[in-house]
Amino acid sequence: MDKDEKVSVEAKIDITNISKEKWDRLVLYFIPNVFTEENSPSLDHPASVNIKDIKLNGITSNYSLEKDTLTLPLKTQLSPNHNVNVQIDYDFTMPSEGLRFTKVGESLHLAQWYPMVPTYRNGWNKQEYQSRGETYHTPFSDFQLDVEVPPSYTIVSSSEEDDLLNNQGTKIKVKNEKEIFLALLKDTLIFDKTTTINNVNVRVFSDKERADQANEVLETAVKVLDYFQKEFGSYTAKEFDVILGGLGMEYPDVVTVGSIYSSKPVDSDSLRRMVVHEVAHQWFYGMVSNDPYNDAWLDEGLAEIATLLYYVDEEEDVTFDFGDQFREELSLPVNLPLNRYPNNTQSSYIYGKASLGLGMLFEKYGGEGTAKKFLKTYVEEYNFKEINTSEFVRFTKHYFNLENNKDFEGWLDLNEE
Repeated sequence: MDKDEKVSVEAKIDITNISKEKWDRLVLYFIPNVFTEENSPSLDHPASVNIKDIKLNGITSNYSLEKDTLTLPLKTQLSPNHNVNVQIDYDFTMPSEGLRFTKVGESLHLAQWYPMVPTYRNGWNKQEYQSRGETYHTPFSDFQLDVEVPPSYTIVSSSEEDDLLNNQGTKIKVKNEKEIFLALLKDTLIFDKTTTINNVNVRVFSDKERADQANEVLETAVKVLDYFQKEFGSYTAKEFDVILGGLGMEYPDVVTVGSIYSSKPVDSDSLRRMVVHEVAHQWFYGMVSNDPYNDAWLDEGLAEIATLLYYVDEEEDVTFDFGDQFREELSLPVNLPLNRYPNNTQSSYIYGKASLGLGMLFEKYGGEGTAKKFLKTYVEEYNFKEINTSEFVRFTKHYFNLENNKDFEGWLDLNEE
């Protein structure tokens, strides 16, 4: 990034065809393009994106770019177990009102800023970008970044090897993660503390305006990270970062907290709960993967249950109590693709009704203790694997020795599973 905040990228991507089909094209997510003036005319300060060159195996390639879909035709089909190298040179500036990919004050939150490789399921599993939920689904991959930014910026990423003092030529490596997040923070205060389990160093990054909240956020992050490690299994990295400021969102080994869908900061209790929920996603998203477009209920519902378990053990007036009824107006199942929900009800299903269905299930077979044991076994079984609704139901029926699908009626649609 230069002093004018223009980011120049040379992206090199190795893709191996592990399907049983021959490919005649590659399809990638190119999310920065969503925030350009052409695609987001309502933004006061949109992004600019300029693709300079695309090569396939060293040869310049044609391409098409429509919103966040970048399509590269292959001159010869890519057979199973063969690979292709993609090189994309481009530059961009950041929007000021983007979603996750955005400027926050003078800092830059680079979420989904690189050409992301979708999963391949009977064709490229690439859905169109939506402004609510996570509409991208990527497989576990290895990343290496060489980053150069002006010296006034602090680099924070999904790596546990950030070099905070030398921004010139910083090398970042990440193995076996779903994505890589990068933040370039200007004039940032750093608070850190090493936890008692697995020697994980927790860091909170804050601007001066939010410094009074930073210690509370740090204390909460340390407590909840220790709690989830005891209950669900070890956190796999040696570092965990919380960026105070921006939309509440999870990424591998780093989260952002502070606001929901506006720039207005949340109150102290909401901020604390946001920290707990986003830390829970390190297990239910980061370790156990699912398609967040077609099965959003899995990571969000389980993160909500994990959050509740934490509060039950921490707060005297919180109980693991769900009753046995769903709200009549929420008549849809929770395992539909995101585009099947009206925008104003999406959260009510994938967070609310999903956690209620899960909670009723756990309560029926033993309550809080049962939920903890189930989730611990679930994480052990599917650690760094991907799960969908069908597999979750299969695992759950086996775990509780269920003979039918009665316990899923009213909240999951299993007709298509």
